[in-house]
Amino acid sequence: MARKKSTNSTKVKYYADDMVLERFYETLASGDTKKLVRVHIPRSEVFYAREAYYQYSGEWVSLDRMERCMYLEGMLSSSDVLDPHKKRDWEEDYDVRSDVKREDP
Repeated sequence: MARKKSTNSTKVKYYADDMVLERFYETLASGDTKKLVRVHIPRSEVFYAREAYYQYSGEWVSLDRMERCMYLEGMLSSSDVLDPHKKRDWEEDYDVRSDVKREDP
């Protein structure tokens, strides 16, 4: 089970996979309240938007990517997003202001 590193700005750790609810219930069942406080579950809109995007495009994206995209589009506030100011690796390939894939010179 791979974990991503926690960032400097928060102590929240999140899983690389999309099994957010499973992780939440595992933590809840363990009774570890310290771990439970650190669990990040995206807003329900993120789950719905990801499913709609999949139905439209046929491409499955991670919850983190969908959440980040929704934040960049102004659909979520920074308090709704895990590490809202941390640029993701995939953003390097796109001009996030115009959503256009950058061409290599």
